[in-house]
Amino acid sequence: MTSLLLLAAMFSALFIGQSLAVTSCIIPPIRSSGPEAAVIFVPGASIDGKAYEETGRAIQAATNIRLWVALTGNYTLNTPNPLQLPAAMRGAFDKLQKAGMKGENYVGVAHSLGGVFLPSYAKDSPLKAVVLLGSYLTSGNSLSGYPKPILTLSGELDGQTRITRIALTYKELVNDISKTPSALYRTPVLNIKGSNHAQFASGPMPGIVARYDLKPEISDAEAHQEIGEHVSNFISVTFNLCKVDQAKAAISGAFTDAGTRFQPLLSVKAMDKTGDSSPWSVRAQKEVAADLQEQLTVKNKVASNPAFTINKPEFSRSGDKVSVKTYTLIDYARNPIDVSTIPESPTELSVKLKSYDAIHLFLTGDRSTGQDDSTCKQLNELAVSIAFDASTPDAKRRYQASNRPIILADDICTDNGFSWSTQPLKLVEKDDGLHVQSVAMKVSTRSILFPGVFYCKLLSPYRAMEWMNVDSLREEAPRGLFGK
Repeated sequence: MTSLLLLAAMFSALFIGQSLAVTSCIIPPIRSSGPEAAVIFVPGASIDGKAYEETGRAIQAATNIRLWVALTGNYTLNTPNPLQLPAAMRGAFDKLQKAGMKGENYVGVAHSLGGVFLPSYAKDSPLKAVVLLGSYLTSGNSLSGYPKPILTLSGELDGQTRITRIALTYKELVNDISKTPSALYRTPVLNIKGSNHAQFASGPMPGIVARYDLKPEISDAEAHQEIGEHVSNFISVTFNLCKVDQAKAAISGAFTDAGTRFQPLLSVKAMDKTGDSSPWSVRAQKEVAADLQEQLTVKNKVASNPAFTINKPEFSRSGDKVSVKTYTLIDYARNPIDVSTIPESPTELSVKLKSYDAIHLFLTGDRSTGQDDSTCKQLNELAVSIAFDASTPDAKRRYQASNRPIILADDICTDNGFSWSTQPLKLVEKDDGLHVQSVAMKVSTRSILFPGVFYCKLLSPYRAMEWMNVDSLREEAPRGLFGK
């Protein structure tokens, strides 16, 4: 699920065409009677279609219906693509019917890059539902707006389709459920504890998966069994087949279980920006205020340029109430096509605060404090602490065992706004951990220009948490294609 693989697939399909015919391997039902349905697999990039045989058989074992399985494969460059997908599905439908399937309950099941392409095809196709394994509806495609039932099934330790990306889809579903409770069963977003990206299939994985994926904590057999149960329940509810109430209860329980892993991430993500304010920036200003924070109300505005550049933090007084307005600019890595290996958290938060001396002077009129020793590094230490405390017990255990900590360096101090604004937070992944160094600008209260400001390029608590939960768990920084 990367931009380069996408371009390679499109190039090959356009210029090589369909010189290599896509194939389908059919696995007959293991049940002798009951209603029929079929799952048709679309593989991930550079993964053979037959690598999903064990996954397909696990779904058959989990359901009481007569379930057919079709494994599509032999795509150009062994990579699914939009131009070959219609022919692949027609071939699967034809083979299933010739093998004896008489029903019309077809479900498309796609892994990784296959899951990027399948939803577009499925909208106007014989498929009645879609299952995404280690994949998701990409940006601009909503769950509620998708015309067919769709299951998003993820792995907690998926290093390629990171849990932080699936957390966005989970949050979307939570919002949908608040308006339409049945959305839980129509577009469930579930997560398998301890599983990784490779376990949606079997056998050797391509280099890109090996570079990014994390070490699982459950066996392949356990992962396949859980996949089977989740997909079986989704099929039962979607087609109103056997044991529907039991299947709904299982989906509801799995959704609640997934929330124990998604919600901690989302709660810390909300610290970056909630509405038009940054709660993390408010917390940072209060930390700088130290023993004076109880006397101060902190407001924050998340701004984009040029507004962020123009504005500076300022005090105001209303009766006995004193407040300070701060400003934040949030930067993310460019990700126009929603690639799952790119972190979801900010690359930095540029925050304009008031120094302790400035707060003390405004409150008391006294310029002599001798206590203004706050640094951006101290605020980064707090971000790391917040991220660790909010992580699940399993995530804490894994991070502590990874030996790839967040390593904080002393601030780079500047004496002018241009230098501060043009130097980014240093965020460098190395084999020994994530190296972080802030850029700071603190101006004396006696200065003519911008007296008492304290500017920081800060580490986002969510970036710290994403490192702890995902990237730190690799033994080394990814290298080579798409790597560092």
